[in-house]
Amino acid sequence: MRITTDIGQDLDALRDVPAAIVLDEFAWPPRPARRADFDGVTRGDAAQRALGLMLLDLYAVAAQSAIGEFEYRFFSLLQALMPFDAAWTGVATHLPTGPVMHNSFLYRLPHAFFIDWKRVRDCDPLAHRTLRGAHGRAVRLSVVEPGLDARFRDWCVKYGLAQLMFVCTLDRRFGLTTFVSIYRQGLNRPFSDDDACRFEEVIPHLAAALTINRAAQLTRERERADTVAPAARALCDNFGVLHHADHGFDDVLRTEWPAWAGARVPEPLVAHLRRQSGRPFVGDALRIQCVPVAGLFQIDARPRSLLDRLSPRELAAIRFYGAGRSHKEVAQQMAISPTTVRHYLRCAYRKLGMHDKSQIAGMLGATGGATDDEAVEAGGLPR
Repeated sequence: MRITTDIGQDLDALRDVPAAIVLDEFAWPPRPARRADFDGVTRGDAAQRALGLMLLDLYAVAAQSAIGEFEYRFFSLLQALMPFDAAWTGVATHLPTGPVMHNSFLYRLPHAFFIDWKRVRDCDPLAHRTLRGAHGRAVRLSVVEPGLDARFRDWCVKYGLAQLMFVCTLDRRFGLTTFVSIYRQGLNRPFSDDDACRFEEVIPHLAAALTINRAAQLTRERERADTVAPAARALCDNFGVLHHADHGFDDVLRTEWPAWAGARVPEPLVAHLRRQSGRPFVGDALRIQCVPVAGLFQIDARPRSLLDRLSPRELAAIRFYGAGRSHKEVAQQMAISPTTVRHYLRCAYRKLGMHDKSQIAGMLGATGGATDDEAVEAGGLPR
């Protein structure tokens, strides 16, 4: 069954469409090609061999690269297969008024490109042609093509887009469209039928590799964690639309919102990540951290623990004290008096049902430690 984002209004009017991310070509050093690991990959038809080698490398970088780095490496691989001068990729939903971008990346294009595109979105012929069920079919356009809206033509001229080619595919799990647009600057360099065919062959693999990349992001973060892993993780965008989620993520969220279902996180969480993503969302049943990651938000959800009963200062005091510091050393660390330290510790002991210092390590370990606030206190230091 198809899952939709259930967005029934033009989100562009809400001014919540996230800015496109400009990819920095100098941010990531070259990686060894995955194709170098295998023998026998140079046989067969030249065109199919080139595509196969590109896809072999694409799936490798999907698993190895961070979000943003993956998009840059994809364009580097695609350019070796099909020359172009600039490009744009991302995920979107389609409304009658045009596409709404949820997360996108610009290759050899400036930030202003996306800002200006939003002004001509309603007359973008590439976007509107895909609304007629053309998923998986490449659409080509020349800037001198008759009948183009003058505003769209001026936008193309401003950014040197002489030849344009666009293709997209629909991910039915989340109702999101993965798209790629590539551009050439010369009128004498149109995209050929072979280019269009190759472009159509690539797009479903890009969508599949994108899923691998987002899953790998969550896996890497889990491996880096120095505490008990959260109950579930997911990636969503500024609208709360899920791009990837751990198995069982929906079950975990329903412990806080029993009636919730769909491809968007609950509205209270959407409002929180837009306004206070630097702080955890603390509900009745869950504690949820929302961390910005390359235009998306990584959601870490776990059941509330006993430590959630503590104030940030109480939490800092008990962690420093449990690490072996004396009352005086904790006071110096937190820039408070030893008397105040004792007060925080008494409050923490009472809230946690503890009686002495020997119980602190077990309490912190059993609950995963102070995972969210990590107690960067005024005058104090994180652990």
